[in-house]
Amino acid sequence: MALTNGVHHVGLSVTNLEASKEFFTEVLEFQLLQHEAGHHAYVTDGVTMITLWQTAELEASVKVAGMHHLALSVKSLEVLRQIEERMKQRKINLQFGGIGVKGQEGGFIALFCYEPSGIRIELTTTERDLEKEIPIIGGCGAVTE
Repeated sequence: MALTNGVHHVGLSVTNLEASKEFFTEVLEFQLLQHEAGHHAYVTDGVTMITLWQTAELEASVKVAGMHHLALSVKSLEVLRQIEERMKQRKINLQFGGIGVKGQEGGFIALFCYEPSGIRIELTTTERDLEKEIPIIGGCGAVTE
């Protein structure tokens, strides 16, 4: 049995703290727990806490060592569609053009995007596309588009 008991929080180095904080609080409706302008912000969805740190100087890339992407669970395809619309309104960079079925991972429906600092975020449901109406996308293993 492991000596650890799940993830306490995920810390992200960001290039623009305010924009990244806004992404999580306004687009994904995370609650702001703590904020020190120019330094850090702590946000939560009630299950996962994410700490944002104004430390990065360059955009993130999945082609270098470090975090490949952060995957967050979404309750339903309906909620995923709401998030996608918010992202499109805010011109957030959507990988694969929007919602799709993750081909390599067994067909779960997901949305991949890049938050303002360039960190790749996956929002995924456990729902499957039984009607085969949603396009197949690259999924978790894909590199940037």
